[in-house]
Order: sequence, then structure tokens, then C-alpha cells
Amino acid sequence: MSINATQLKTELGAYSRTHNKEVRAMAYQKSVTAKYMRTVPAIKGRFPALQSITGRVVQGFQAVWSPLGITEFRVNELKNYQQKVNYPIKPADIQASWLAHLYEENKKPQDMPISKYIIEKELMPAVVRDREHLICRGVYDANDLGTFGKSMNGIVKVIELGLAANSENPVYQIPMEAITVANITDQVTEFELALPESIKGFLTKIYMSSSNLEKYRLDYFKKYGSYPSYTENKGFTTILGSRELIGLPGLNGSDLIFSTPDENFLRLIDLNDEPVITDVQALDYDVKIFMEWWEGVAFWTNQLVVAGVIGGNITGLAPAGANQKYYGTDAVVAQP
Repeated sequence: MSINATQLKTELGAYSRTHNKEVRAMAYQKSVTAKYMRTVPAIKGRFPALQSITGRVVQGFQAVWSPLGITEFRVNELKNYQQKVNYPIKPADIQASWLAHLYEENKKPQDMPISKYIIEKELMPAVVRDREHLICRGVYDANDLGTFGKSMNGIVKVIELGLAANSENPVYQIPMEAITVANITDQVTEFELALPESIKGFLTKIYMSSSNLEKYRLDYFKKYGSYPSYTENKGFTTILGSRELIGLPGLNGSDLIFSTPDENFLRLIDLNDEPVITDVQALDYDVKIFMEWWEGVAFWTNQLVVAGVIGGNITGLAPAGANQKYYGTDAVVAQP
């Protein structure tokens, strides 16, 4: 049994056309991180997220008109990025792994055609794996799009930009110490205590890397002789507010800890674009699969994102006047 590049190209092309919806669903399936995000479809490129801030409006009664309250409209520009896959296959190389899969699963070729195997067992798992990394750790570089990791900004970079001193859409920051396996429980508790009171009730989850969640569990066990509270529905929860502790594998390698209301955490995709597999070609001994889609991550309102800043000295929104505008108090700057 053998298959050449032309035969494989024909079979893959037919499979992608016949199973277009399934292929799209596999490509756009929610990764570990994306399942916690609100999906915003039909976004291609830039999208202005309009937000409004209204000042105090209630005052004591007087029998004269005395206006109080100003509504300010602001725009947080959301952005997603066009992604692509150029996946080369040598039929002779892939055929061996396909036959091994059939043997291990006790299947016949008609049960798992090689085109189905390539897309479902090789290509799409790699796409989902890479998307998880990009969603969390991607750093966009328009001059180096051919290098993995540089095709979009992920969560870490979006929050990093919001923490910049001159950010037009700043992120609320809370100072933290460097995280270790001996202090992470205390650090998360201090972070939770410092959450802004006016939105505490909407902050139901605290996100961190899955490796730091493991450190939290170990530190908690050493301190209290048991593991953190756990339920099947909510997973592990915090000491104070019973907030869900979410460990994201895509954040491994980063000590970022953050929280935001569920509806504010966005996954930006385009459901109205062309099919994600755009072409299948054969050239010499190779078969080439072409894929395209749009994807991005964002927060509708950056000011409702709360992030721990290791070594920081500001509690609140850093730009002058921003914390007063959104939270009614001045940001607190710790003195050295």
C-alpha cells in the first residue's frame, strides 16, 4: 500500500471540502484558555470597543437647576490578527505513522482514511497547541511574522501594554513580591485583599500559570495541612472570596496573576471568513496544506483588568487622574 503526492493532495482536498464545517470547528475549538473567554465573532482587523464613564449624579434637592454629572465616552481599540499555516507533508513519511495508528486502534483504512488522520490527528492538535501559546504568550512583530510566537499579541503582552505608565487604556495594578513556592499562598491572598472594592463582586476568577497553581496547592498544604477547597464545578478556590483559581498552561513561564469580569475577557475571531483550509497543493514529493484564520485576545475595558506587578509600588490605575475617574479615589503609591 503506497500513496503519492498527487493522490494525497486529491484526497485531502476532497476531505476538506466535504468536511468544511468540521474542519472549521476543529480549528476554532476553544483551547484551555479560550474556554474562559467570551467569543466575539466577525472581527477582522481592528474594532473600536466603546465604553462610557459617568461621574456622580446625585445631589441634595434645591428648587433650581444645578447640573451635576458628566458622561465621557472612550474607545479601546480591539485587534485581531490574520494567522496562517503552511504545512508540508511527505506522503512516505506520514504513511508510516498512519499505518501505526490503524494498527494501534485496530482500525481499517476505510475507518480512518489517511486524509482524516492527517487533519484530525496531526495537523489540528498542533494548531490548537500553538493557538494556546499564542493566546497567552504571543508578541506581535510585523517584521518577523514567519517566526512562531510573533503573529499576535497574547494576554501577557496585552496586559503589559496596559501597565505602561503612559497607557491610554491602563490596567489596574497591585504590587506583589517575586513568587516562590513558599509565599505564593500569601501573595494571592494579598492580591485578593487589594482588589478594588467597587468591582470585587464581579471578579470571580483569578488566573495564573498552571505551574504556579501547583505551587499554590503545595504551599497551602504545607501551611494548613490540607489542600485548597475544591468542588467539581469551581475547581480550587481562594481562602477569602471563594474565587476560582484558574491555572492556564499557556502562561507557564510567566508569573502573571490577574483577574477580570468574565464578560470582559475576549476572544476575537472571524466566523464569516473563507474556509480555514484554503488550498491543498502537490509539488514534487510534498503535499502543501494552506490554512488561514483571524484571531486575537483583548479586554473590552482594560481598566477592569487587575494584574499583579512584581516589584511594583502602585495600587490602582497608574496614569494621572485615571483611578479617580474610574474608581473615585486616587491611586496609592507606596513610599520607598
